[in-house]
Amino acid sequence: MKHERIARGVVAVVLGASLLFAGHALALEKLRIPVASPNSSTALVQQMGIFKGWFKEIGYDAAVYSVSGGENAAVLALERGQLPFFSSDDVVPLAIRPGSNIRVVGTLMNTLPYWLVGGKHVKSYKDLPRPVKVGISSPTSGNVYVSLKLLETAGIDRKDVRLVKVGGSSARLAGVKAGKIDVGSLTFGNMLRAREAQLTILGAANQFVKEYAFTQLGMNKNYIKDNPEKATAMFGTLVRGCAYVNDPANKEEVMHVLTKVMRNKQSLAEEMYEIEVVQNKHIPDRCQGTEAGIKAFLDSAFWTKSIPADTKVPPIDQILFPEFYEKGLAWYNNKGWMKK
Repeated sequence: MKHERIARGVVAVVLGASLLFAGHALALEKLRIPVASPNSSTALVQQMGIFKGWFKEIGYDAAVYSVSGGENAAVLALERGQLPFFSSDDVVPLAIRPGSNIRVVGTLMNTLPYWLVGGKHVKSYKDLPRPVKVGISSPTSGNVYVSLKLLETAGIDRKDVRLVKVGGSSARLAGVKAGKIDVGSLTFGNMLRAREAQLTILGAANQFVKEYAFTQLGMNKNYIKDNPEKATAMFGTLVRGCAYVNDPANKEEVMHVLTKVMRNKQSLAEEMYEIEVVQNKHIPDRCQGTEAGIKAFLDSAFWTKSIPADTKVPPIDQILFPEFYEKGLAWYNNKGWMKK
């Protein structure tokens, strides 16, 4: 009888633990994370956080979804409070509007990783027709700036260019392949795919710009105000992702995410890791944004006229949110993850 009581007790404990765990799993809040391109390095931090289960640790069942070509709509959803955060190069133009609910809390990429690609028949800028059909994602995106700047440098006037909205980097690659557009600026992974397809790499953004707030991490300030602990943990988790990706000790897992989760070919993933993460440090070590990066973005947007010349831009410290960044960084540091 004694053994039976012990056995029943063990079963009760196990069953209770199982129910508690199931209850915790059921309590996870759904978190849909919009990204411009799920297989690009611009989504690596988010994908790493999901793969490692870090969002579950703070109460979220997270998944990424593509908004390729629909970045403006995602930023509007962020403004309305329908998204807690979004990282894109379309965040700042809305964040600088009077009364905006968006604050830039950091960046997930602080360089401009674009390469201008033309079709197989294009061996140099001289081979481009007039007008040049340039594939873009949205008027405020950095890919517009890179395309126009490189074409201008090659002596092609803006009046001889026609912008065609086709979508994100993968869509622009497909458009160049199909001949629907003449050129498109592509992120690193898609540039590698273009090179494999024997398309022509005409130029790169690093010819004229170094520091640039590319994937601006925006959060809804009302969400931060109403859910301070959730918002801090959410941002701290992204800081955790930035730090983890940049630690050489984690290369094997980063490569696993690039290949098995994000479905990049092994050879492409190796180049993405070695060049973007290791050599060029595209992903900031702690997701930090900089005034220089924001200013470079604003300068480019005024140059392309995607932001009207008479726009009144608030001081940079009002666009960035340093107080909240420090809270997210402290949340990360207090967990002890930076202490190996």
